[in-house]
Amino acid sequence: MRHSMFAGDWMRCLAVCASGGLSFALSGCASDHDDDRLSVAVTVAPLAGLVDRVAADIADVTVMIPAGASPVTYEPSLSSMRAASSADLYVSVGHPAFAWELTWLAGLLGRGEVVVVSGAAPCESLPDDPHIWLSLPCARSIAMRVAEAVQQARPLDSDSVAASLADLMAEMDRLRALADSSLGPRAGGSFIVLHPAWGYLAQEYDLQQMAILEHGSGDAGPAGLGRIVERARSLGLANVIVQPQFSAEAALLVADELNGEIVPLDPLRREWSLAFDEAVRTLAEEVRP
Repeated sequence: MRHSMFAGDWMRCLAVCASGGLSFALSGCASDHDDDRLSVAVTVAPLAGLVDRVAADIADVTVMIPAGASPVTYEPSLSSMRAASSADLYVSVGHPAFAWELTWLAGLLGRGEVVVVSGAAPCESLPDDPHIWLSLPCARSIAMRVAEAVQQARPLDSDSVAASLADLMAEMDRLRALADSSLGPRAGGSFIVLHPAWGYLAQEYDLQQMAILEHGSGDAGPAGLGRIVERARSLGLANVIVQPQFSAEAALLVADELNGEIVPLDPLRREWSLAFDEAVRTLAEEVRP
């Protein structure tokens, strides 16, 4: 789904960005968030979910790429650009393969006054997989650094943030145990997906993720689909995991050839714990030895 803007507004926005004056252009329309609350902007919804968990009663969160939109094609609205420009804190994906941030983030935060937490910065991220929030160690790191930034900005709320962070860490411990028990015994197995969003879980638990579309590609082509079907059949795979941000047409073709079905799974769901839990349980069902 591609976000649309009035052509005049869009061209004016591009002109302002090109001139380096984005923050000036947006300053007259600053967001109307409560001054007693922290204004936080994030690139994708799962990062908002982590902010929600550590600063639920402290922060107003703006998600730059909304639910259902593709990070490959989305263009930010003027309202979301204003929110990012006037934010106290920005939580980015921070992965070099995340093209949206390479295109937009420098212009949005050009005034240099926004504190930025880069999600991938200290993590052992995969070079071709920007879904760093699906790495449990990375998610822990992001939550801890967001909590630290919020505490620095709102020291009177430090105890509340610390308690919320402790609750989230306990939840992550539960999810670690679930992943170990559900995916650990399936080491060496394979699963097939439309878009390769689950590389971190695959790497950690020695699973093979077979993708119909690679990062940045839009069409596998008939020959490519034929090779995928042959390989999937040799591994005993039938069902294809899909996500709502991409057309499922290619996945339907492959699943039909394999006498399987498509299985929806959203890596951009805001409720981080529920999304991680669902990912573990779904992969556990779909992995074949």
